[in-house]
Amino acid sequence: MKIVNFLYLSIAVLCCQIGFSQTIWQGQYHSYRIVVKGDFDNAKDSLLLSIPEQQYESIKVGVRKNKDSISFKNEMYNFSFKGKYNADKTAVEGVFNHYSIPNAVVVLKKQSEITPLFFAQHPQKPYPYQVIDMTFLGKNTKLTYGATLTIPNNKKKYPLAILISGTGQHDRNYTFMGRESFTVLADYLAKNGIASLRVDDRGYGKTTGDFENATTGDFANDVEEQIAYLKSDKNIDPSFIGVIGHSEGGMIASIVSSRNKDVKFMISLSGVGVSGLEMLNLQNTAILKSYKFSDKVVAKQMEMYNIMFKVVYDTKDNESAQPAMEVKLKEWMQQQDTTTLKEVQMWDGRDQTFLYRYGKDADRKWYRYTIHYKPENFLPKITVPVFIANGDKDIQVPAVENIESFKKYLGTKDLTTKIYPGLNHMYQHCKTCTQGESKELDEVFAPEVLDDIAKWILARYKK
Repeated sequence: MKIVNFLYLSIAVLCCQIGFSQTIWQGQYHSYRIVVKGDFDNAKDSLLLSIPEQQYESIKVGVRKNKDSISFKNEMYNFSFKGKYNADKTAVEGVFNHYSIPNAVVVLKKQSEITPLFFAQHPQKPYPYQVIDMTFLGKNTKLTYGATLTIPNNKKKYPLAILISGTGQHDRNYTFMGRESFTVLADYLAKNGIASLRVDDRGYGKTTGDFENATTGDFANDVEEQIAYLKSDKNIDPSFIGVIGHSEGGMIASIVSSRNKDVKFMISLSGVGVSGLEMLNLQNTAILKSYKFSDKVVAKQMEMYNIMFKVVYDTKDNESAQPAMEVKLKEWMQQQDTTTLKEVQMWDGRDQTFLYRYGKDADRKWYRYTIHYKPENFLPKITVPVFIANGDKDIQVPAVENIESFKKYLGTKDLTTKIYPGLNHMYQHCKTCTQGESKELDEVFAPEVLDDIAKWILARYKK
């Protein structure tokens, strides 16, 4: 009997899925798509709800219809929606509720297929410029690179910017929670007569290679392969190539600009201007403060972190830092009272969890390269025009200290620096300005920064 019931339910679900496959209602609330499969008018029992960004897939929801009003819910998952059809029944506007998405005003639009996340700043076809997707081979790295070249229309000569993404493995559009920062940047540049190249990171999309075992230095080599390709293509004007890097991409831009004579300008957006060791201290202090911990807790937490950072810094490249980290952490913990250990979350076995998680990062080649980064090895060699930007609410690359370090070491005579009020690390106008808030903001890229970038490049191109 149990087997029969199970088969019956399986067939019922399958039938529902087949029946609903052609009718899709999709809405969006910040970084989350809300997708309902099925026909509201003909639903006898339930439809299927998905929230892809939260890994909810095909959850049954009971539907009720009363004239133009539509409602559905699933009590087990705590999903609910109440709304009304528009005049031609192509959309339902209402309020969606879930503990992670409370009181969300959503418009569910009827469509034939599920579409990607979309934000107002994303460009839409037809584009008023050329967009060329391509692949090319790196002569030295032997890697294949997948890229998109964007060229302004009706121009034989133009500035050309290589866009360099920050920490982590990214696609060419630098997509973060659906927001395509580099697509938006490339669009703005092209509309202002500036070409750009954006490239998939190693091991992502159409680019080959091993991302996990690569360092910031390897990523700099990738950018140099991109420059070499641009110079070799007779259909591209390579006379005024520059680099625009965000976060770690700003560090990569610094490395490349210090040694490649084909680079004619450099823009660092929240790029690292201090040493790797100092960056870890600044970044972690700012992040802890953003969580409203007391000064005492922040100081104690950073005391412990800096001991760990120094252990990793002093460990030889071919050795694991984990044994020394365990010894140093135990020594530090023995000097603290119980209250302090609880406040810094190093109590009840959590020290072992910390050692495991941080130890894995600390032994990566990328981490070792980054922690040993010294700006004085690169910045004095940069003599091309440089634009350094930061948001004053950036807690990942704090503005003042990094910009002051750029000023101290850069060799260029043409230096522009700017700190933008109210902007976070991703160049969004923020309110709480915590790391988690970024996914709740619909802005992709602050317009004033886009405008300043384009104007700054064009001013140097005309000289």
